[in-house]
Amino acid sequence: MAIDGKITRTDDDAITGWIASLTFDVDITLTKNPHKAKETHPDYEITTRNRVIRIGSAWEQTSQKGNDYLSLSVMVNGQQVRVNALRSDEDPEGEYRLVPLAG
Repeated sequence: MAIDGKITRTDDDAITGWIASLTFDVDITLTKNPHKAKETHPDYEITTRNRVIRIGSAWEQTSQKGNDYLSLSVMVNGQQVRVNALRSDEDPEGEYRLVPLAG
């Protein structure tokens, strides 16, 4: 599935952006998970922007090379979509590009 998207950290430490494919285009907001009690629980809750409908979760991760990224799981159109939010050296600070997981 072809998926594109971008998220950006805001000054109040929220994260806003969008995720889209040929069948959906959704504005999203990531906020710290207030219910996190264990290390395995998600670090963020994902909701649709302007609506408080939870559609997914995100976890802070570090790659083997030491780069920080976010791993997102989002439910859209009845389908679970898994993407990673990655930064390149060319991206502005706090901006991440959404890249679908292979498979």
